[in-house]
Amino acid sequence: MDQPMPPPGAGRIQVTLPANIPFKEKWDRLKPVIEQLYVDENQAVGEIVTIMKRDYGFAAEKHDYKYHFKKWKLKKNIPTSKKEAMLRIRQQRTDAGKPTAFHYKGMKVDDNKLRRHVKESVRRDVARRSVAVDGGWDLRLLSGSAIQVSNSIFLNWNIPYGTTPSFIGQSPRYSASSPMAMSTPSDIVVVTPTNNASSPHDAPSPFSRNQNMKATIDRAHMLMGGQHHALVKSMRKEERDTMSTWLYQFWFHGFKTAKHWGRGPQRWTADLLGFDAIHVVSPTPVPASPCMDFEATNSQPERSSLRTRTVHVPSQLCHWSIHYFSDLDYEPLKSRTPSPEPNPDPLDERSWKDWPSSSEQQTCQERLLDSLARNDFSDIKTEDLPIAVPQLTKTLEGPNDRLLEEAFGFGIMARNANVLKALESKIESKEEIEKVNELNPFHLAASYLDGAKTCCSIFIGLLGMGGLRFHPAHQNKMGHTVFDNLMMAILKAHTSIPPGTVDDALRNEKRFPGEEVDICGRWDADSDCIRELFKAGDSCIPFAWKHKFCHTSVQVICHCILLLMGNYWSRNEAVPSGLFIKRCVSCGLKMQVQNLHTVVLTAFFLAHFGAKDEDLFGILAVLLTVLKKGANPLQTVDISIGALFHYEASNEASNADPTRCNHRHYTPLELANSVPSEIVENWSSKKRTGWEIFCQVLRLSGKSWECRSKPMKNVCMHRKCVHLDCVSGTRELAVLFGAVQAEYLTYRRTAEIDAWLSPNFDMDAIRECLERGEVPMIGFFENDMVHPVCECGKFEVPMSMSGLPRAQEIMKYHFSNLEDWSRTSFLDDYEYYHWLGASI
Repeated sequence: MDQPMPPPGAGRIQVTLPANIPFKEKWDRLKPVIEQLYVDENQAVGEIVTIMKRDYGFAAEKHDYKYHFKKWKLKKNIPTSKKEAMLRIRQQRTDAGKPTAFHYKGMKVDDNKLRRHVKESVRRDVARRSVAVDGGWDLRLLSGSAIQVSNSIFLNWNIPYGTTPSFIGQSPRYSASSPMAMSTPSDIVVVTPTNNASSPHDAPSPFSRNQNMKATIDRAHMLMGGQHHALVKSMRKEERDTMSTWLYQFWFHGFKTAKHWGRGPQRWTADLLGFDAIHVVSPTPVPASPCMDFEATNSQPERSSLRTRTVHVPSQLCHWSIHYFSDLDYEPLKSRTPSPEPNPDPLDERSWKDWPSSSEQQTCQERLLDSLARNDFSDIKTEDLPIAVPQLTKTLEGPNDRLLEEAFGFGIMARNANVLKALESKIESKEEIEKVNELNPFHLAASYLDGAKTCCSIFIGLLGMGGLRFHPAHQNKMGHTVFDNLMMAILKAHTSIPPGTVDDALRNEKRFPGEEVDICGRWDADSDCIRELFKAGDSCIPFAWKHKFCHTSVQVICHCILLLMGNYWSRNEAVPSGLFIKRCVSCGLKMQVQNLHTVVLTAFFLAHFGAKDEDLFGILAVLLTVLKKGANPLQTVDISIGALFHYEASNEASNADPTRCNHRHYTPLELANSVPSEIVENWSSKKRTGWEIFCQVLRLSGKSWECRSKPMKNVCMHRKCVHLDCVSGTRELAVLFGAVQAEYLTYRRTAEIDAWLSPNFDMDAIRECLERGEVPMIGFFENDMVHPVCECGKFEVPMSMSGLPRAQEIMKYHFSNLEDWSRTSFLDDYEYYHWLGASI
């Protein structure tokens, strides 16, 4: 029969222990009592031995108890995760002016335990240089930046507080006045002490100071690990304000440092950066993105706030770049740089001098680290920041050299080849090369194109760097190829469509990456108009600032395609685009277009949501360039016209069974012909003319593609046997391809009253010739202004290493109007090709 045990202490678990049971089984029967004594009552092992022998007749030695504690995984101490939860709750309540005490599993928690935990954590974290990161990079809170650089610490913070509503807690998920709500674990009870003595003069207690220090160190870890969601959750609204402003200030400092590296001020401090004059207003909701109402008239939706009406509007006149080779005699080159003033003005770029060469000169990443340690780039004091800057700096200067790829990214954003050249020698190990590749440098360069200063030169430099990975089909984490980014560069610079129109995954974004840099040189991230725009609380470029797909933009896009794509399309056609992806609601098919279909859709959006004076010359040049690189105009993909254009082609289709698939195979030409006629009829006459030429080129290219492996009629000085693309061997396309290059290489608007196209390129005349099946009559060739083109479409002159024609080489005599040196940048191809070597 069971033997009743003596009554235990008050509130202690009662156990009935049968007589004559084995000693081992007694441990199992008495485990609840032993656990209560050891964990809940915090009794010492010796005291437990005495209590169990006296009250339960259970005789065991200390080492027996220690063995079973380990076997049962009993821990007297509060788990670290529970302590961290208590500290977070305590910080939240302290910020609200509430004293706090805790009970854990029914027992009061000794504050000394929490103090010791905080002190040990601070001491350990201060001594630690590297940060271990679990999980991936969280970019959910970086509005406009999630498609930029996925694993960066600083490169994404390119817009200031006041223009980033999703970071500062404008989302309804978060409270704007306090840290994000935290749930309390079920085994923790929060109480408010009745006799709480405050510190003298309301000074923070040592415990509070240590806890605050730990919080700032934890945030440094979160920032380094890309844990932006957790970072935001840990801060109050005022702290998020300060943090976002400080991060933008460092981004601006990094951009400015990289942009002017080698010339002008060697250290950009807060005074020179002018942060004291820039105070961004509190954000207000940005108007909703326009709906895809294609049946409406061709109105221009505006994504930017009306507050920007007070911001200075930049000129509509572009800047441009001219490629030349240093062995050519080009007189105007010497007059492009004015003599520096004897006393340089840090704010007047015309007075700057080149830095003296010195073997002790810091590298760009060393300068960034030094600036971070000094915090002299910001007007926010280090002690006022909600993050531990010393810990952040200590981690960055560790063996991982995290700022190396950051500096490389800033060099790309700022389009300064000197930064990339200087850092090239530092990127040696496989690990360093892989980190730079993780930045997706070619995608980043495509998001920060600069046709006015560098054109395609940054791509030439990247291609020449050993180890950097490039492949036309390579996708970034958004599923976009570099070609996709080039098409987005066109749309963001010359239309009013929001990012969600291009990719449904971006439907919550208000801006494209890199909008703060204009592709044709009219503004930059440090321009007054951009800073005024940000000051007004807007991050989206107003549509009134934009203009048609201009020649400067056309040149850089076409040159990048010529450089990057090689003959890849002629060898392998499986290059799916990450843009304009749709799914069939019936069968679930993922409808993914190819590159030529993407060009067709880009042309459509240029016509429908582009500038009033858009004529589609630019996208025609892009189409011919893509065809020249071997793209297949007869390739078909599954497309739903209704899903793409939010339009059903007929009442019959709109009344069809919704469970029935409405997609089929379309070639690029069939896709273009499927644009509803009532939409095209609402376009201007210039847009309709450009669209008709665009479709005629697709029709001719399809015919040419079918016979592309046949010998050419005439001998070509560039390819002697067969043509590998549909421009070669088709005289109409060869002449047109040469003509668009001559146009964008030799003509720009020099006054706002000037036409967008030169008199030598008449779109109406070209359309009429193509409709009659004739070779286009184009002024450049009819007036013997440029050298003739071969059967392959290239000019009958020696070509550069890259295959890019230069204006000086194609002109028979000088007739270009690009002599405004204040708007001209000269690019010495010899310098870049020497860097590139023989990789092209």
